[in-house]
Amino acid sequence: MDLHFRDVSNYNDLKEYINNAKNNNKKLYLEIGFGSGIVLKKRVLKEDTVEHIGFEIKGKFVNRLEKFKKKWLVKNLMVKTVDAKYVIPRFIEENTFDKIFIYYPDPWWKKKHKKYILFDYYFMADLYRALKPNGVLNIKTDVEEYYELIKEKFANFKHFKECEFNDFAAEEHKSSFEIKAIEQGRSLHKLALTK
Repeated sequence: MDLHFRDVSNYNDLKEYINNAKNNNKKLYLEIGFGSGIVLKKRVLKEDTVEHIGFEIKGKFVNRLEKFKKKWLVKNLMVKTVDAKYVIPRFIEENTFDKIFIYYPDPWWKKKHKKYILFDYYFMADLYRALKPNGVLNIKTDVEEYYELIKEKFANFKHFKECEFNDFAAEEHKSSFEIKAIEQGRSLHKLALTK
């Protein structure tokens, strides 16, 4: 799915959702690449005074969350089938999110695929701009090499400061992907950064 060239939406519904949250002085959280959505669902139900947005490139996962919203009458969640690297710089205003969560992004093992790694300096700058002052970016991965690369990139970027990882939903509830990683004996790495 190449949203960069096919997607001609103006994202009015997303902008309206964000503006309504801001106008009602509600906190806004964004999860990028929520996958099966286990952690996002738990967070949404527990923190029901917060407005939650989920970006995911796989439509089947977005459809699952839409069914979850209908079943549980959830009003504080919007999910979109989008590429965050495309949408954030174009449609998200500065100082929008209180927290951003990125868990288990694709490591892109092969050398020729390294260019697809999520954390390039442009995207890091977009995340920084999208966070409110003192906002927090939480990251998790089970790939040590990727974790070290992410830490190095953020250290070179120099705008974020490390802080305590603080996502209760991710601590209390494990995604199916995370359970599989634990069963296979892979170490889990987490990083929290503040603006």
